[in-house]
Amino acid sequence: MSRYDRQQRTRGGTELDERWSRLRILLVGCGGVGTPLAQSLVRGGIGTLTILDGDRVRETDLHRQTLFLEQDADQSVAKATAALRTLEQIGGRTRIEAVADMLTPNNASDIFSRHDVVLDATDHIPARLLIDRTSLATGVGWIHSGAIADRWVAASFLPPGSPCFHCWIPESPEPGSIGTCQTEGVLPVACLAAACAVLRLLTSWIRCTDRSNHLDNTRKIIRGSVDKGETIVQLQTDPQCPHCSRDVIGSARSTDTGSVHLRKLCGAGSIEAWLDLDLDEIETRLRHVDNNLLISRGSVSVRAEDEHGALICYHDGRALLTGNHGKEIDHAKSLLDAWLGEDALVRF
Repeated sequence: MSRYDRQQRTRGGTELDERWSRLRILLVGCGGVGTPLAQSLVRGGIGTLTILDGDRVRETDLHRQTLFLEQDADQSVAKATAALRTLEQIGGRTRIEAVADMLTPNNASDIFSRHDVVLDATDHIPARLLIDRTSLATGVGWIHSGAIADRWVAASFLPPGSPCFHCWIPESPEPGSIGTCQTEGVLPVACLAAACAVLRLLTSWIRCTDRSNHLDNTRKIIRGSVDKGETIVQLQTDPQCPHCSRDVIGSARSTDTGSVHLRKLCGAGSIEAWLDLDLDEIETRLRHVDNNLLISRGSVSVRAEDEHGALICYHDGRALLTGNHGKEIDHAKSLLDAWLGEDALVRF
């Protein structure tokens, strides 16, 4: 019997497990939320997990950070190193890499491009803003999470596009204006609830194949507290957001079948489109392009790159063009027609 038999038996479990087994996750931050997340991902057999954290284990971490031991705190072991040791003892099919480093503008784009999804489990606002900017620039979506006191939150930005993180939080809070674990403390239950919320959002997106209501696509935000329970809201695009655009600013019209829509993501210089092809067909067409394309297939996306930029196509129909390919609507439309065919774009 398969180690993963019980998740394969759930509704749509065989397909979900197959996608899960090939998913490449970057986990930024391995603390109160990151450690239970990492453990659940490995036990569930995620394809690849990379842990990125430059911090070291301290005694005050041990009540909630589930991968660490007292000896790790005594010896000030790097969190990435200690997490890797514990996760490898779980076994299973997951390929695990641990990087004892912080996310920086110098390493962000390179490490993002090697993954399908980024999970933000940091407690550092500049790191979160860097994750958001890099997500829009590379086409690698992310899920935000956090826990403090008896409260938690998780928000999905999968795949990157509109509405974006800044539609939810338009401005960065002033330093010292919000609480921290040091000032307000944090309960283990809040960390576990945040990790659970992230897994719910991730699993829901992997399952999703609905390509309807593309231009009304919304993001889910899960908020909760011990006393009040959880609420789920849909994030709507802020029409004044300087980082993404809700409005369609380019289209190519067909007199018989409607129009196709492409829109610019202002803050990143990327262009978003919707495709009427599944990933198998997208990959087949890309491999027939007479060009020096570097093509990679993940469980939820197909990525094609050349020296000018990238085209990332997601399993729910969304596509993102980055780099020079994402600067002009007309060029993006011509590129999609050349690489995937004039019938590739959804017509509304």
